[in-house]
Amino acid sequence: MRFRVDPLPLPGTYRGTAIVVDVIRATTTAGLYLRAGAKALILAPGVEAARALRQQGEILAGEVGGLPPKGFDLGNSPREVERVAGKAVVMATTNGTRAAHAALGARHILLGSLQNARAVAEKARETGEEVHLVCAGKEGQMALDDLYTAGVIGKRLKALGFSPEGEMAHLALFLAENPSFPVLSSSEAAKALVGVGLGEDVAECARVDVHGVVPRFLGMRGEGMVFGA
Repeated sequence: MRFRVDPLPLPGTYRGTAIVVDVIRATTTAGLYLRAGAKALILAPGVEAARALRQQGEILAGEVGGLPPKGFDLGNSPREVERVAGKAVVMATTNGTRAAHAALGARHILLGSLQNARAVAEKARETGEEVHLVCAGKEGQMALDDLYTAGVIGKRLKALGFSPEGEMAHLALFLAENPSFPVLSSSEAAKALVGVGLGEDVAECARVDVHGVVPRFLGMRGEGMVFGA
Protein backbone atom coordinates (compact mmCIF):
# COMPACT_ATOMS: atom_id res chain seq x y z
CA MET A 1 0.00 0.00 0.00
CA ARG A 2 1.05 3.58 -0.61
CA PHE A 3 0.73 6.94 1.05
CA ARG A 4 0.82 10.41 -0.44
CA VAL A 5 1.20 13.83 1.18
CA ASP A 6 -0.78 16.84 -0.01
CA PRO A 7 0.72 20.11 1.32
CA LEU A 8 -2.72 21.71 0.85
CA PRO A 9 -6.15 20.08 0.63
CA LEU A 10 -7.41 19.00 -2.81
CA PRO A 11 -11.21 18.92 -2.42
CA GLY A 12 -13.04 16.22 -4.32
CA THR A 13 -9.99 14.05 -4.99
CA TYR A 14 -9.99 11.67 -2.03
CA ARG A 15 -11.31 8.10 -2.32
CA GLY A 16 -9.32 5.90 0.08
CA THR A 17 -8.27 6.92 3.58
CA ALA A 18 -7.58 10.58 4.34
CA ILE A 19 -5.65 11.64 7.44
CA VAL A 20 -6.25 15.35 7.98
CA VAL A 21 -3.41 17.22 9.72
CA ASP A 22 -3.62 20.65 11.34
CA VAL A 23 -1.14 20.12 14.14
CA ILE A 24 -1.24 23.75 15.37
CA ARG A 25 -3.88 23.24 16.60
CA ALA A 26 -7.18 21.83 15.39
CA THR A 27 -6.39 18.15 14.95
CA THR A 28 -4.29 18.09 18.13
CA THR A 29 -7.12 19.64 20.14
CA ALA A 30 -9.75 17.45 18.49
CA GLY A 31 -8.01 14.30 19.70
CA LEU A 32 -7.70 15.73 23.19
CA TYR A 33 -11.40 16.63 23.32
CA LEU A 34 -12.30 12.99 22.67
CA ARG A 35 -9.60 11.78 25.04
CA ALA A 36 -11.08 14.05 27.74
CA GLY A 37 -14.47 12.39 27.33
CA ALA A 38 -16.35 14.45 24.76
CA LYS A 39 -19.14 12.24 23.44
CA ALA A 40 -18.82 13.61 19.90
CA LEU A 41 -17.02 16.24 17.88
CA ILE A 42 -18.85 18.15 15.15
CA LEU A 43 -16.58 19.99 12.74
CA ALA A 44 -18.27 22.95 11.07
CA PRO A 45 -17.11 24.54 7.81
CA GLY A 46 -17.06 27.99 9.40
CA VAL A 47 -17.88 30.08 12.45
CA GLU A 48 -21.45 30.96 11.48
CA ALA A 49 -22.17 27.35 10.56
CA ALA A 50 -20.87 26.30 13.99
CA ARG A 51 -23.24 28.72 15.71
CA ALA A 52 -26.15 27.31 13.70
CA LEU A 53 -25.16 23.69 14.37
CA ARG A 54 -24.82 24.05 18.12
CA GLN A 55 -27.61 22.40 20.08
CA GLN A 56 -28.59 22.94 23.70
CA GLY A 57 -25.95 21.72 26.13
CA GLU A 58 -23.20 21.50 23.52
CA ILE A 59 -19.83 23.24 23.70
CA LEU A 60 -18.94 25.77 21.01
CA ALA A 61 -15.19 25.85 20.38
CA GLY A 62 -12.85 27.32 17.81
CA GLU A 63 -10.83 30.30 16.69
CA VAL A 64 -10.38 33.10 14.22
CA GLY A 65 -6.89 34.56 14.18
CA GLY A 66 -5.96 32.19 17.01
CA LEU A 67 -8.58 33.54 19.44
CA PRO A 68 -12.12 32.35 20.24
CA PRO A 69 -14.87 34.19 18.34
CA LYS A 70 -17.44 36.15 20.30
CA GLY A 71 -19.85 33.88 22.14
CA PHE A 72 -17.71 30.74 21.90
CA ASP A 73 -17.20 28.69 25.06
CA LEU A 74 -13.65 27.63 24.24
CA GLY A 75 -10.89 28.57 21.86
CA ASN A 76 -8.74 26.01 20.08
CA SER A 77 -6.18 25.36 22.79
CA PRO A 78 -5.04 21.81 23.57
CA ARG A 79 -4.49 23.00 27.14
CA GLU A 80 -8.20 23.75 27.68
CA VAL A 81 -10.11 20.51 27.22
CA GLU A 82 -11.28 19.71 30.74
CA ARG A 83 -14.83 21.06 30.39
CA VAL A 84 -15.97 18.82 27.55
CA ALA A 85 -16.52 15.46 29.31
CA GLY A 86 -19.91 13.98 28.44
CA LYS A 87 -20.75 16.75 25.98
CA ALA A 88 -20.67 17.19 22.22
CA VAL A 89 -18.26 19.84 20.95
CA VAL A 90 -19.08 21.91 17.88
CA MET A 91 -15.80 23.21 16.46
CA ALA A 92 -14.79 25.70 13.76
CA THR A 93 -11.25 26.85 13.01
CA THR A 94 -9.55 28.89 10.32
CA ASN A 95 -7.78 25.99 8.60
CA GLY A 96 -8.28 22.59 10.21
CA THR A 97 -12.04 22.11 10.13
CA ARG A 98 -12.13 23.37 6.53
CA ALA A 99 -9.45 20.83 5.60
CA ALA A 100 -11.60 18.07 7.07
CA HIS A 101 -14.50 19.15 4.86
CA ALA A 102 -12.16 19.13 1.86
CA ALA A 103 -11.52 15.43 2.53
CA LEU A 104 -15.20 14.51 2.12
CA GLY A 105 -15.51 11.74 -0.44
CA ALA A 106 -12.79 9.60 1.11
CA ARG A 107 -14.04 6.26 2.39
CA HIS A 108 -12.36 6.88 5.75
CA ILE A 109 -11.42 10.24 7.29
CA LEU A 110 -9.17 10.39 10.35
CA LEU A 111 -7.68 13.33 12.24
CA GLY A 112 -3.94 13.09 12.82
CA SER A 113 -1.43 14.96 14.95
CA LEU A 114 1.94 14.37 16.52
CA GLN A 115 0.23 13.28 19.71
CA ASN A 116 -1.55 10.36 18.03
CA ALA A 117 0.92 9.76 15.17
CA ARG A 118 1.46 6.06 15.79
CA ALA A 119 -2.18 5.38 16.59
CA VAL A 120 -3.51 7.15 13.49
CA ALA A 121 -1.05 5.23 11.28
CA GLU A 122 -2.23 1.95 12.78
CA LYS A 123 -5.88 2.93 12.33
CA ALA A 124 -5.19 3.84 8.70
CA ARG A 125 -3.61 0.43 8.11
CA GLU A 126 -6.76 -1.25 9.45
CA THR A 127 -8.80 0.36 6.66
CA GLY A 128 -6.80 -1.51 4.00
CA GLU A 129 -6.83 1.58 1.79
CA GLU A 130 -4.25 3.83 0.19
CA VAL A 131 -3.58 6.80 2.49
CA HIS A 132 -3.60 10.51 1.72
CA LEU A 133 -2.07 12.76 4.36
CA VAL A 134 -3.99 16.03 3.91
CA CYS A 135 -2.17 19.04 5.33
CA ALA A 136 -4.46 21.93 6.27
CA GLY A 137 -1.85 24.60 5.57
CA LYS A 138 -2.19 28.14 6.84
CA GLU A 139 -4.68 30.37 5.05
CA GLY A 140 -4.01 28.85 1.66
CA GLN A 141 -0.25 28.52 2.04
CA MET A 142 1.82 25.41 2.70
CA ALA A 143 2.59 25.05 6.42
CA LEU A 144 5.91 23.67 7.69
CA ASP A 145 4.34 22.31 10.87
CA ASP A 146 1.72 20.27 8.99
CA LEU A 147 4.19 18.93 6.44
CA TYR A 148 6.52 17.89 9.26
CA THR A 149 3.68 16.12 11.08
CA ALA A 150 2.69 14.33 7.89
CA GLY A 151 6.28 13.09 7.74
CA VAL A 152 6.18 11.78 11.30
CA ILE A 153 2.95 9.91 10.57
CA GLY A 154 4.48 8.80 7.27
CA LYS A 155 7.44 7.25 9.10
CA ARG A 156 5.02 5.17 11.12
CA LEU A 157 3.14 4.19 7.96
CA LYS A 158 6.44 3.09 6.39
CA ALA A 159 7.13 0.91 9.42
CA LEU A 160 3.73 -0.70 8.83
CA GLY A 161 4.57 -1.56 5.23
CA PHE A 162 3.36 1.50 3.31
CA SER A 163 5.46 3.04 0.53
CA PRO A 164 5.77 6.82 0.03
CA GLU A 165 4.63 8.14 -3.33
CA GLY A 166 5.51 11.56 -4.74
CA GLU A 167 8.01 14.30 -3.94
CA MET A 168 6.01 15.74 -1.05
CA ALA A 169 5.91 12.41 0.76
CA HIS A 170 9.70 12.15 0.54
CA LEU A 171 10.14 15.78 1.61
CA ALA A 172 7.87 15.22 4.61
CA LEU A 173 9.85 12.13 5.61
CA PHE A 174 13.08 14.14 5.36
CA LEU A 175 11.67 16.88 7.61
CA ALA A 176 10.54 14.24 10.11
CA GLU A 177 14.16 13.33 10.87
CA ASN A 178 14.32 16.51 12.98
CA PRO A 179 13.07 16.96 16.57
CA SER A 180 9.51 18.21 16.78
CA PHE A 181 9.61 21.30 18.97
CA PRO A 182 12.27 23.28 17.04
CA VAL A 183 10.47 22.59 13.75
CA LEU A 184 7.05 23.54 15.03
CA SER A 185 8.43 26.61 16.79
CA SER A 186 9.82 27.94 13.51
CA SER A 187 6.46 27.68 11.72
CA GLU A 188 4.25 30.64 10.91
CA ALA A 189 1.43 29.09 12.93
CA ALA A 190 3.61 29.00 16.05
CA LYS A 191 4.77 32.58 15.56
CA ALA A 192 1.15 33.70 15.23
CA LEU A 193 0.27 31.96 18.50
CA VAL A 194 3.18 33.62 20.29
CA GLY A 195 1.84 36.92 18.97
CA VAL A 196 -1.52 36.42 20.71
CA GLY A 197 -0.03 35.10 23.95
CA LEU A 198 -0.65 31.39 23.31
CA GLY A 199 2.90 30.25 22.67
CA GLU A 200 2.64 27.53 25.31
CA ASP A 201 0.28 25.65 23.00
CA VAL A 202 3.18 24.94 20.63
CA ALA A 203 4.99 22.73 23.14
CA GLU A 204 1.79 20.77 23.74
CA CYS A 205 1.26 20.28 20.00
CA ALA A 206 4.89 19.10 19.64
CA ARG A 207 4.47 16.09 21.94
CA VAL A 208 4.78 12.85 19.96
CA ASP A 209 2.88 9.57 20.48
CA VAL A 210 1.38 10.49 23.83
CA HIS A 211 -2.07 8.91 23.38
CA GLY A 212 -3.97 6.49 21.18
CA VAL A 213 -7.19 8.41 20.50
CA VAL A 214 -7.94 8.76 16.78
CA PRO A 215 -10.94 10.91 15.77
CA ARG A 216 -12.75 9.17 12.88
CA PHE A 217 -15.53 10.45 10.67
CA LEU A 218 -18.92 8.91 11.47
CA GLY A 219 -21.31 10.90 9.26
CA MET A 220 -22.91 14.31 8.77
CA ARG A 221 -25.21 16.38 10.96
CA GLY A 222 -26.38 19.11 8.67
CA GLU A 223 -23.22 20.90 7.56
CA GLY A 224 -21.25 19.38 10.41
CA MET A 225 -18.92 16.40 10.16
CA VAL A 226 -19.39 14.15 13.20
CA PHE A 227 -16.27 12.48 14.60
CA GLY A 228 -15.94 9.95 17.39
CA ALA A 229 -13.08 7.98 18.90
